[in-house]
Parts: sequence; structure tokens; C-alpha cells
Amino acid sequence: ALAGAALADKGPGMFGRADTNDDGFVSKEEFAAGRDAMFAKLEANGDGAVDQAELDKAREAWHQRKSQQTQADSGTQADKPKKQHHGGFLARIDTDSDGKVTTQEFAAAGDQMFARFDANGDGKLAEDEMPKHRKHKDAPAEGAAPAE
Repeated sequence: ALAGAALADKGPGMFGRADTNDDGFVSKEEFAAGRDAMFAKLEANGDGAVDQAELDKAREAWHQRKSQQTQADSGTQADKPKKQHHGGFLARIDTDSDGKVTTQEFAAAGDQMFARFDANGDGKLAEDEMPKHRKHKDAPAEGAAPAE
């Protein structure tokens, strides 16, 4: 789902990019910075909130980049994914059910995610505490698509 989106957004090397001080851990502050960067990337229309249309647009752009990367890597034509998303991610973190996610809702969901990932409760994430990526039928093997 989301700011793990920053860590989990995906693919090899994301943990290392989130670990900005190179200490081998992702602190709450580093996690929050990644989460905030992800929100800024998703929030495309300038209204201060993310809605389903913005999520869909970001997901489509991600698929296009991955498809182009796959084509460049393999020299083949990749099929364009046509998966329908029905707002599950948005509904889970849209606590006031207004159809959009504010920075506060996004931050609260990120804080919950950090706590869930921090298996030993030490206030920082080690790479082995991060969930392993599942391979998605509609995403290249090297990562998962942005959350719905």
C-alpha cells in the first residue's frame, strides 16, 4: 500500500535509496521522507489530496515506464496491462470517506505501515523486516505496481 510504496515502490535498490544516511536501516524520518515524496508524486492536480484518478494516472505511468524498460531489456514488445482497480487502496486509507486522501491520512497510513514493518520494535527498519515482493501477473518481475 503506500509509503512502503516509497520503500516497496518498488524494485531492487529502493531500500538502499530510502536509507539516505547509508547506515543499513530506514529510520522513521527516512520512511516519512519517502512517504512525503510519494504523496507529492501522486498529488498531481494541486488540490492537496490524492483521488482515484490521480492514482490511476500514476499507475498507468508506472506501467508504461516498466513496459518500456522491459522492451528495452528484452528487445520484445510487452503487453500493456489492463487490470481494473476499484479503489481498494484509497478506501482503506480515506478515513473520512470523501473519495480522496489528504496528507494527514496518507501520513497516518504510513505510520501504521512503518509500525507493522518494524517487527522488532526498535524504531527503524532493517532490510530483512521489509516484506518480500510478490510477482504480479501484470508487472515485471523486478517489482510490483503502485498500490491501488
